[in-house]
Amino acid sequence: MQNRFLDIKWLLAFGIVIRIAFMLWGAPVYYGTPNYATNGGDTWSWVSSMQNLVHTGTYTADPNYEDGKFFRPPGYAFFLLIFYLLSGFKLQLAFTLAAYAQLILDTISIYLIYKIANTLSNNKSLSLLCAFIYCIYPFSLVWTPALYAEAPSLFFMFSTLYLIVRKKGKYNMVLSGICMGITVLLRLQTIFLVPAIAFYFWKKEGELKKIFQQKYLIFFLAFGFMYGSWPLRNLCYGKFIPAEEIVNDKHFSEDFVSFMFYIWSVKTDHRPQYDQIIHGEKVEWPKAAYLQTGDSATLVRISELCFRCGRGFSHFKASAGLISKPITEYNSCTKEIANTFDRLRVEQMKNNSFHYFIVVPLGNLKKAFFKSTLYDDKGALVKIVTTLLFSIRTLFILLGILGIWLNKRLQYFPNDFMYLCLFYFIIWYFTLCFGYRNIEIRYFLPVDVLLLIPATIPIFSLYNKFKSKKVLQ
Repeated sequence: MQNRFLDIKWLLAFGIVIRIAFMLWGAPVYYGTPNYATNGGDTWSWVSSMQNLVHTGTYTADPNYEDGKFFRPPGYAFFLLIFYLLSGFKLQLAFTLAAYAQLILDTISIYLIYKIANTLSNNKSLSLLCAFIYCIYPFSLVWTPALYAEAPSLFFMFSTLYLIVRKKGKYNMVLSGICMGITVLLRLQTIFLVPAIAFYFWKKEGELKKIFQQKYLIFFLAFGFMYGSWPLRNLCYGKFIPAEEIVNDKHFSEDFVSFMFYIWSVKTDHRPQYDQIIHGEKVEWPKAAYLQTGDSATLVRISELCFRCGRGFSHFKASAGLISKPITEYNSCTKEIANTFDRLRVEQMKNNSFHYFIVVPLGNLKKAFFKSTLYDDKGALVKIVTTLLFSIRTLFILLGILGIWLNKRLQYFPNDFMYLCLFYFIIWYFTLCFGYRNIEIRYFLPVDVLLLIPATIPIFSLYNKFKSKKVLQ
C-alpha cells in the first residue's frame, strides 16, 4: 500500500491541488491584492502589444511611439493572444483562462523534471524526489498564477532539456531547438542556457568538433529559426534589436534608464533613492557617489530635475498616483538628466574602479544568494513567510552547488548534465551581477529551478546513509 503512493501521478495530483489552493487563497495574501494576476507593469505591456497586433495589425506596446515595436519580445504576448482569441476578445476571461493554463503548464513541468531526472539516473526514487522538490518549490509556485512569463518559460525550458537528454534523433533535436527558441522569446535571460547546452554536447561527445555533427547542428538551426524571427522582424522595421529596446518614451525614458545604470554603479539597489526622488524628498546618496568637489551640488540639482521635469520619472509618479498626468513631450531637462548620470557613471568607472568593478558586483552576488525581504511594505505575517521562503531558496542554491560537487564521486547523474547546470549558473549569475546589475530574484528563477536537480543529491545521499545505518542496527 505504501508503494502505491510513490508514483508520479499522485505527485501531479498533489501539485495541481496546491497550485489551485495558492491561486485561490494564498496569492491574494502574498501579493497583497485580489488583482495580483495583472498587478505588475510588465503584464500590461504584453497585453497592449497583443491587443495592438489584433486590432491594428502591428505588434507594438504603444502605437504612439516608434520604439514601442521593440519593447517586448513576443513570446508571452502570443501566449496571452491564444486566450484573448478563445475568449472572444473578453480580456478578463482571457486572463482567467491564461492563469489556469499556466497552472496546468507548471504541473506538467513537475512531470518533465521527473522525466529528465529518471532518464539521466534511471532511479525512480531519486527522480520522484526531484519532482517533489520542484512541486513545492516556493518561487515556482508563487509565479504560477501571476500573468508573467515565468511559468510558460519554465515549461518550455524543461521541455527543451527533456528532449535533449532523450535518445538523440533528428526529430527530438528539431523540437528541442524550437522549444528553446520559444523559451528565449518568453524570457530573454534563458538565452544563456544555449551556450550551456553547447557545453553539454561538447562534454557528452568528448571532443569540441563533434558538436558540429548533424544532430547537434539541427538543434542550433531550429533554435536560430525560432528565436531569430524576432531580430529579423525588427530588422525589417529598420533596427537590429536582438533582445528588446529598453529606452522608450514612457517610464523607461532616457532620464530614468541613465539613473538606474548610475545607481547600480555605486550600490546594489535603486532604493531608497528612487522613492525619495519621486516623492520630492531629500535624496540620500551613498558615500561612493561623492568622488570629487562639486558632486554634492550636482546630485542635489539632478535630484530636483528628476522630480520636476524628468519624463521617465514623471510616468513613475503618475503610476504611483502622485500626479495626474505625466510629461509626454521630449524636453531638454530629460536630456540633461541623462547626460549628467551618464557622465557620473563614467567617472565611477574611471576614478572608483575597484568599487565599480569589484565591490558592487560582489554585493550583487551576495544579494542574489542571500536576499531575504521584498521591496514593498507587507504585513508582518507576509514578511515572516517571505523571509522563510527566501531562506529556502538560498538553501537549495547551496545544495545544488554541493550536489554538483558530490556527483563527481557518487555518479547519480551523468556529469555532463551537471556541467550544464553549473555552466548556466555561472554564466548567468556573473552576467547579471557583474554586467547588467538589475537584481530581481525572478530573473534567476530558470537557473535556480535547474539547480534543484543536483540539489537532490546530498538529500538523497543522506537519506540512503541513514537508511543503511537503520538496517544495520
